[in-house]
Amino acid sequence: MSQPTYSVIFRGDLVPGFTAADVKANLARLFKAGPETVEKLFSGRPLAIKKGLPEARAEQLQATLAKLGAQAALKAEGEAAAPPSPAAAEPEPAAAEAPAAQPASPSGGDWGLAPMEGNLVREHEREKKDAVQVSVDHLSLRPAQGNLVEDGEHRRKQPVAVDIPDWQIN
Repeated sequence: MSQPTYSVIFRGDLVPGFTAADVKANLARLFKAGPETVEKLFSGRPLAIKKGLPEARAEQLQATLAKLGAQAALKAEGEAAAPPSPAAAEPEPAAAEAPAAQPASPSGGDWGLAPMEGNLVREHEREKKDAVQVSVDHLSLRPAQGNLVEDGEHRRKQPVAVDIPDWQIN
């Protein structure tokens, strides 16, 4: 009977109250990695930071990442050979059955905004559309000389009669 293993998944989500620069610096210190390596973690795609961990170690790494400002999720790696023991603190069969486990929200709910796997843009949304060719043969332009508006197109306003008194200043 084998124990279920878990992956710690990170997509670049931050814990509220942390800035991206702070989290990147914290992860660079934790993983002893350069800025280029840490920058790859923030691509927006799900990335397994660590695979094959027992549940306790996976939860410990998830908590460590949360303290550093990185919001990670746990994903069961396939189903175990036998069902998990009833002594487990949380029922894990639901997590093992769901192929795309959602990360816990910062407010404590168990809902998420996006699936854990794949891209957020669907394939049919990525299709390149052919450019539309519009015929403009029937349009013409006047040569660039003088006013564009002809004299007959101007609206003539009647001059306003203004009464100016004939005062003299001495």
